[in-house]
Amino acid sequence: MAQKDVPLILASASPRRKEILEAHGYSPIVMPADVDEQLPPGAVFTPEKATIYLAELKANAVFEALAPRDWPHSCTVLGVDTIVYKDRIIGKPVDEADALDILRSLKNTSHQVISGACLIRAGDVFAPSRNPQATGSPIRFLASDIIWLSDTTTVQFGDYTDDEILEYIRANPPYDKSGSYAIQSAWGRHVLSVDGDIENVIGLPFKRLSAYLEDLCQGDDFEYGFYEYDDFEYYFYEDDDFEYTDLE
Repeated sequence: MAQKDVPLILASASPRRKEILEAHGYSPIVMPADVDEQLPPGAVFTPEKATIYLAELKANAVFEALAPRDWPHSCTVLGVDTIVYKDRIIGKPVDEADALDILRSLKNTSHQVISGACLIRAGDVFAPSRNPQATGSPIRFLASDIIWLSDTTTVQFGDYTDDEILEYIRANPPYDKSGSYAIQSAWGRHVLSVDGDIENVIGLPFKRLSAYLEDLCQGDDFEYGFYEYDDFEYYFYEDDDFEYTDLE
């Protein structure tokens, strides 16, 4: 069958991630995940696994909410999480004092920016049985492909004063940014070197993602129809006989 572009859903409200995808020719549909971005209490994660865990949490929340009838050519969901790491995981600052402390701790040294990503490609449709007595889950997608990955970039800062930190964070509120800075902003003048993918520092590990995105955003041109049978709904694929998953 002919190949058809598969919609890419970005499970993030980050304008920076959207802009990076658009710069590389994608047109992401933004559907922010409504999740508590916290690691499980007592769980021990490496920084890489922590980002992958949170990325999957976001991607899965959006994936589970998809209505198959809205995506007749399937879709791919992308979740991403980014942290700064220097002796500990550094997330987003809670207030000005926290942002000041974080940027003080990164002065005259190097740190790692780690992004985790999770891609979920929608596959078959899980549908109720046509048996009127059957009960089960609502119609939903099943995942045909799930990919997890992470990327690490090392960033080195130079010297700066507390006054320079305060001037920056008051002009550029950092409360949605891990590490309290955006490398593409005025703070970039304090960066001495970047070892790795700079787009990863901005918030999207595109170099690692690119091959997987190209693969999962292409797919067979299949369609499924929507019918009612004895007041129950089910789906079928245009190139197959009637298919349904019995939930009895």
